[in-house]
Order: sequence, then C-alpha cells, then structure tokens
Amino acid sequence: MIRYLGQEEKRESLLLWREAFLEDSDRFLRYYYREKTKDNRILVKEEGDRIVSMVHRNPYRLQVGDHVRDVDYVVAVATAEDRRRRGLMRSLLTRMMEDQYREEMGFCFLMPADVRIYAPFDFVTVCRQPRFTLNGRGRKLLERQRIRRKGQDILIAARWMERWLKERYDVFARRTPEYVRRLLLELESEDGWMEFLTSAGTKAGEESYGERTIEGLWGWWGIEKKEQRMLFAGEEWTEPEAEEGPVIMVRIIHLKTFLRSIKLSPKGGSAPLSVRLGVRDGVCRENNGVFLWTIKKDGSCLLAWEEGMEAQERLEVSIGQLTGWLLGGEGCKGFAWMERVKGLSRIFLDEVV
Repeated sequence: MIRYLGQEEKRESLLLWREAFLEDSDRFLRYYYREKTKDNRILVKEEGDRIVSMVHRNPYRLQVGDHVRDVDYVVAVATAEDRRRRGLMRSLLTRMMEDQYREEMGFCFLMPADVRIYAPFDFVTVCRQPRFTLNGRGRKLLERQRIRRKGQDILIAARWMERWLKERYDVFARRTPEYVRRLLLELESEDGWMEFLTSAGTKAGEESYGERTIEGLWGWWGIEKKEQRMLFAGEEWTEPEAEEGPVIMVRIIHLKTFLRSIKLSPKGGSAPLSVRLGVRDGVCRENNGVFLWTIKKDGSCLLAWEEGMEAQERLEVSIGQLTGWLLGGEGCKGFAWMERVKGLSRIFLDEVV
C-alpha cells in the first residue's frame, strides 16, 4: 500500500530513517521529528505493518521571480536494504509528482545522493549549493555576535537575509522570522549557532546591530567536528571555497503554473513573444501535448493548441530540457529568440532538510 502517514504516525518512519541515514545524530532526529514533521507530508510504501520505502515532502515558501510559490523540498528518499531494486522508489516518486501536479505545484527540488537516481524522472541539476569563506579583510575587520533565539535578533536576521538574497537571486527560500527560528533550532541540534558579522559604525540605509553595521551572517554546526553551514556576506568580505557544494536538482511539475513566472528579458522588447510549444512528460502526463506559450513583460501564459492558432516560434522539448533551460540556463540552445526570454537561473537553495 502507498499512502501518506497521519500526523500521529509520522514517527513510525524513524526506523527506516535510522537504517538509511547512519550519519544523522539522535539530537538532529529529535529536532527533525519535533519540528519538520509539524507541516511536512511523508509518503510511504508499506508491506504489512512495515514501512519499506518513503519520501518526505518538506514545504518551503520560495521567491520565484516576481512570484511567491509553495514548493516541496524532497528529502529522506529511502528504501529498506532488503527491498531495493524492486521499483518501490519509482512508484513513490511517481505518486508524489502526480499529487504535486494535482496541487498545481510549479516545481519541486532535492539534493541527490546520486544524480543518476533522479535523472530518469527528468530531474535536472540546476546549481550547486554555494560555498564561500571569509577573506583576509573579513577576518580582520568583522566582529562576530551570536544570534539569540529570541524576538529582536530573529527579526533582524530575517530582514537582513531577505534583502541580501533579493539583491542577488531569482529563486530562494523566503527568510521569514519563523524560517530563522527553525534554522537556529536545526543548527543547535548539532551543537551549532549563527552569528552576525558586523563592521564598526552605522551606515544609512543598512541594517545595524547596536552601534555596528551588519555585513553578513555566518552559521556553524557539527557535534564531533565543526563545519560551516552557511555564510551570507558581500563580495568584499568573502572568497569562494575550492571545494564545490552539493548539487541541487529541480523538476517542473505543473507546467502552466511554473510558466507564469517566466517573462521577457529586459532586452527582449515590449512586444509579446508567441511559441508553439510541444512538451513530452513521462510522469505528469497532463503536461504532454502542444501549447501556445505567450510570453510578455510581466509573465507568460499557456493554452492548449487549437486549429487556427499561430505562433512566431516553435519548440519541441522534454520536460527535463525545459527545466534545464528555464531554471538552469542549460537544456535548450541554438535558437536566437530564446535571448528574449528571462529564465530563473540565479538560484540559491541551501536548505538541508
């Protein structure tokens, strides 16, 4: 049987989690099952009274271009060792995406243990989690102040991160006070913390903490060995780390909803662009077909193609190719008219669970 666990049943998935993810500490799992299961959905495959496969749908509110969308971060994808290679995960992922389509969810994302698991489902690598470290100037001039898990600190941190992300990215998780509160609990579950990075004095128009200007936020965690979890700061204070972060994969789910966030680029002119769009989707079959895609300065719309319709351009793609182009800058190339379309390639997704 494939079904969603009821709220009171969610802890029954803990046994499979412990089997599949040996690296997670008891403290982290206490945090996860206390906090994240308040609002997530756990889809499972059962044999008798045993959960043999599962997928967790953890909800995030994302900024997606000019729109705010509720999107699933897919985590804890696992199958019991003695039930692997029997198609259980395929059935769960298929059911999950069919449900997401019915909910008109534009896309979902995940951080894969192996991209080869998800590529057959048209998940596409769109970015890596960014990794930076403080440069010499940052280490010398910035002071560190731990963020307390209480009202004012949380409000200031949320406001600062939201502004920092909006200035740099098209797609990111909205930094609400509740997001920051939960993030602090997550870090604390692994003996971690988050801190303001501040410079001397205050600056007009900049967020301050006491008599100092906030220049960034730094997060750490790790019970046995501390590792950097996050670093938000301006380019003048940071430098890229040599080691690249883990990849993020994305899949368009409800095509019509997703395309509402796509618009003409600033250089694309003011006249609408029309495309005869043919799409192939092996899972969300309602995405299959031929459509009239009309792209304007403030967004776009999708209509089923009918006899007598006309379009300026033509494109035939798989849903994976379309995802790669519009969310990662890859997947479709060679058409001059694509320069008129503003994709969402500036992506920042650094969530862990």
